Amino acid sequence: MKYIATLPLILSLSGIALAQSDNMDMKNMPGMDMNQKSQAASSNEAVGVVKQIDRDKGMATLAHGPVKSLGWPAMTMSFTVENKALFDKLAPGRKVRFEFVKQGGKYVITGVE
Repeated sequence: MKYIATLPLILSLSGIALAQSDNMDMKNMPGMDMNQKSQAASSNEAVGVVKQIDRDKGMATLAHGPVKSLGWPAMTMSFTVENKALFDKLAPGRKVRFEFVKQGGKYVITGVE
């Protein structure tokens, strides 16, 4: 008899769970941006003048022109430089063409000409 009394409760709870799973909104899941391009595929290019470098912190500040791929205007900003060999091409006052990608919340220089 106990089992018959709990059957309606079990069925109603399973119905709630099924209804909730049918309404999952993938766009509202933390860390899941379905519209974002793959970060590996989002390489960007700009031309700028090196303003400052900090080898110890792995940073370079550049005054760069517009970045069409991101819709950015010209601005001065700091970039992370993970490949320390690139610092050989980043001297203050030097005009460079550089490539960068977004990795997490930072912009990382991946190439310098």
